[in-house]
Amino acid sequence: MDYGALSSYFDGAVAKTLADVDIDASKSNQHEFNGTRPLRSLFGDDDIRDICTTFAYMCDDAEPEMCDGTVTWYDARRSHPTRTEYRLYYKDNAAIRLASAGDLMVLANSDDLGLLILFAKRGSNIESQLRWLFGFGEPDRSGYAVSKGERNRIGAVASRILAMIGIETRVPLSADAYLEDMVERFGGAFPRGIDFTEYSVSTLDDLDWRGNPDRSLLACYEREEMLFKVFERHLLERDLAPYLNGVLDVDGILKTTMSTFQRRKSRAGTAFEHQLEFLFKGRGIRYSSQPYTEGKSKPDFIFPSIECYRDDAFPPDCLTMLGAKTTIKERWRQVLEEANRIAHKHLITLEPAVSVDYTNAMRASSLQLVVPHELFATYTTSQQEWLMDVASFCSMVEERQSELD
Repeated sequence: MDYGALSSYFDGAVAKTLADVDIDASKSNQHEFNGTRPLRSLFGDDDIRDICTTFAYMCDDAEPEMCDGTVTWYDARRSHPTRTEYRLYYKDNAAIRLASAGDLMVLANSDDLGLLILFAKRGSNIESQLRWLFGFGEPDRSGYAVSKGERNRIGAVASRILAMIGIETRVPLSADAYLEDMVERFGGAFPRGIDFTEYSVSTLDDLDWRGNPDRSLLACYEREEMLFKVFERHLLERDLAPYLNGVLDVDGILKTTMSTFQRRKSRAGTAFEHQLEFLFKGRGIRYSSQPYTEGKSKPDFIFPSIECYRDDAFPPDCLTMLGAKTTIKERWRQVLEEANRIAHKHLITLEPAVSVDYTNAMRASSLQLVVPHELFATYTTSQQEWLMDVASFCSMVEERQSELD
């Protein structure tokens, strides 16, 4: 699914790895960034005061710290006949106070939110993903790099990253063709997750679970994300209408939006698990979903079955465990504790550009990351050599299953 080009959401972006002099209060009290040529490409040559700005500090183990503020772009030597000295002045705020030397700073002109100044923790997934999303080139002598990703197309995976920084992608008009059918089927409320996944899969007529499981799984995810956005927008327009046409009801609006936010969070993981079940059934792979292993441990999938896992006489080498997470954060480590009989575990994700720090930790923990092959290009060359794609994972499980038949 195509949500448009990156240039339809941003009018330029630059990035820099922060140095002490940029951010450390003990090294600099200026609250200013030097106005290099890449910054001039964003702001131009005229002085601009009080630019409305959204600041955000982002890491993998907490929600983004976001705050509103202003910055001022000016030439400190405006009166000099031949010299210029551009600076970007900012005021102290919570997001900036969290940033440290070594973190990534991204400045982007957004069509929806105005100027964005994002700080991403060094070594985090979001740092890797912002570099991939904007396609930053090599930094110049000042340390700034300019985005080269204006023509990059935004799919469902990139859309999720944009949502993290407050940018809602625009669903293509062609997607509205499914709305009437969804309203007829589901009425005025979302159906069970499995029913919505089943409907989404039914709208795709080119799935090839055996010939191209990587592309087919990603297609299911993209289609369900698109249909979810279309149906959610329809329900929100209905639910918010009473609060917008009369006396403003702040509590009512907050209740509706919070309910929407919770629904988005709760459905993402379960939808991915349902899509994986269609993959396994489409290939005739035997599995148990969400079984209890030791104590309260409950892995997403055990192959060939939980009964085999609980049989102490069943050879561990014929068992496979798969965790499923649409995004990889610190909680990926919980997968390591979910099936003690299986020494080498697998984790599948739809997340692009997982950081090298994370994948190195996975390798050291005997955890193999599985990623649809189309996302391999978002990883480094050394990471790609280690990653397993969906087809390879399925072939491995099928080979183990065939030894039992």
